[in-house]
Order: sequence, then structure tokens, then C-alpha cells
Amino acid sequence: MRKIILFIHSTMNGVVTGDPSEDKTDWSVWRNSAGIEEGSQYLLNIFETADTILLGRGTYEDLSRKWPNTRGSSLGDKINNAHKLVVTSARPPGKLKWGEFEAPKPLTGSNIEEQIKDLKNGDGGDIVIFGSPTLVRSLADANLIDEYQIVMHPVVVNVGEHLFDDLKEQKEFHLADVKALKVGSLLVTYRPAKA
Repeated sequence: MRKIILFIHSTMNGVVTGDPSEDKTDWSVWRNSAGIEEGSQYLLNIFETADTILLGRGTYEDLSRKWPNTRGSSLGDKINNAHKLVVTSARPPGKLKWGEFEAPKPLTGSNIEEQIKDLKNGDGGDIVIFGSPTLVRSLADANLIDEYQIVMHPVVVNVGEHLFDDLKEQKEFHLADVKALKVGSLLVTYRPAKA
């Protein structure tokens, strides 16, 4: 079975977005640039088993403007050449683009969770989500995420969305790994606790 792996940057108080009154997708306002670079190496490691990226519409809109122009880096090559799926109702299939690379495929309709379960049971490598906090909350509620890799930066902010705002019920996790990054950030890996 394919795994769904979340990789996301977070503040110490769980904020994963920028200021919603400005550009919510720009979490770089609080990031540690050295921690981003080191964290990117761990994201690249995920692509040893992953061949598909799953994105929410807002994150797709942001990343599709940036990543197709990234050339010559191992991570850029992996991201640009991976299969992409976008959970959206706002864009018709022909409108999804990723520069010169394979266009993302939309996941639409009222049965997104079932479609994602089918993907997990299908052929292919693992599926990685980065960003997309609204999608992450929905998939966490449905118990569809197999691993949470969170780069926690040594900063606390007072604006932005928290990763697990408004979950339907309590979720419990097992700590799988912790790596201290050189700049004071931590890469924390959790897996859902089995009932």
C-alpha cells in the first residue's frame, strides 16, 4: 500500500502559514532560511519512495508559480517531474498547469476521501503532501495520513493558521524520529497511534 507522507514547516506554536491578511501561502515571513535549506534535504529524501505530490488548491496556486522555474536543483527536478494531484473544484481540468512539465490532475467531487483511499491502494510510489493545511486537516480527520514530518522552527508568531485547527476529534501519535538541524530547528516525525 502506498503511504501518504506530510512534510511541512511549522513554528513552535504550530503555525504553518503566513499572515492570512496578506499572503497566507508566504510562511517565509517567519522561517529560518538555513533551516529551510537543511529541511529541503529531508524533503528530497522522501522522494526516494514517493512519486506523487498531493496538493490543496491554494498551495497548488502558489507552488505552480514558483517550482516550474526552479532548474538545476535535485529537489526542483524531483518536484517538477513528480505526478501531481490537486484537490479542487475551482479549476477545470484543462486549466491546471505546471510550466513545461506534466499538468496536475484534479481530484474533484464529494468523495475525495474515497478517491484518496483508492490512490493509496493503487500502484505507484508514496504520496507526499507539503503545505496544504486545509487538505491536511481533512485527511487527518479521515485517518489517511501515514506519517507526519514537521520541521519545527525556533520561532513563535501571533498570526497564521495552525496545522490542526478545528479537527473533529482528538488524534494520538507515536514519535518515530527526531533530528536536530544545525540552525536550531527540529525535524520531528510522527505516525498515527494504532487503536
